[in-house]
Amino acid sequence: MSAPPLGWNGKVEFPNSILDVTVNFASLAESVVAQIQLGGEVGKNVTIRCPVDQHKTIQFFYFQRGGEFVNGFHILRNITKEKWENTRVENNNANVQMIKLKASYSGDYQCYIQYNERPNVSVTGIHLSVTANYSKPAVTTFCSAHRCLSTCASHGGYPHTELMWNVENSSGLTWKVLNVSEESDPKTLLYNISSTVSFNCSDGEETFISCSVGGVTSESLSVCIPKYHIPIVKTAICSVMLFIATIPLVLAWKYIKQKKSKQSVSNTYIYHNREWLSIENGCFDLFPDLTMKTGLLCTVLGYNLNLNWVFFFI
Repeated sequence: MSAPPLGWNGKVEFPNSILDVTVNFASLAESVVAQIQLGGEVGKNVTIRCPVDQHKTIQFFYFQRGGEFVNGFHILRNITKEKWENTRVENNNANVQMIKLKASYSGDYQCYIQYNERPNVSVTGIHLSVTANYSKPAVTTFCSAHRCLSTCASHGGYPHTELMWNVENSSGLTWKVLNVSEESDPKTLLYNISSTVSFNCSDGEETFISCSVGGVTSESLSVCIPKYHIPIVKTAICSVMLFIATIPLVLAWKYIKQKKSKQSVSNTYIYHNREWLSIENGCFDLFPDLTMKTGLLCTVLGYNLNLNWVFFFI
């Protein structure tokens, strides 16, 4: 016969309507099945299926955690023993449903089954592992002149696990763990874990870091960024934004230039004898002889050395 399940002392409580009887199964145990491993997640449900001989009729089925009765039934007796509120068992069925699992439900259980055809009791060990996923770690960083402090934090996980730092180029960077905090909620047993590390940035080499807790990894971020460091992506974005901002100005400038070029005749000025004169009706009407001699002086920007006349347009 195989070894008894972990945590079983060879005794089980038989609850009935008259009295609770503790029976020693050392002489009644027919077989002890190897321990079955089951897993569940906090807040969810799990169904525990104890092995049953389908060709036989079950007389009683007790599901216990050590010496504590969890749930079960007896076809000849009314069980008055208090059952776990979060468990369900159907008569003639050795399946136990646990709902809204808690971390405290992790542990070893036993299935006790007796059939009508035989007085011996079959015993099966069950090990239930209840887990809770840790939250995605969050990393915060504060940097001074030659030092960066980074803190990683994750919460709501079970069972306990270690927080791991992932540091690129760690061979050329001096860093150390300053503290680690691991707290378990006394009611839920869930863990909150955090860790703070210090980076020596004297060499000015940029390094990317992240942290992992329970198989979940944080986002990667950089520490020890040189002061002169300007991210290429940010520079490109600023350049594009500046280019977009100048488009309306260029279009407005072209519009004004075209509009004023149409009015160049009426908006022409001439500098003559140390004073500015407005030519509202064109050069030919005001100075016909000059226009004939100088040609394009009234239509282009120019300077006549002989006459000391300067023409320009607005």
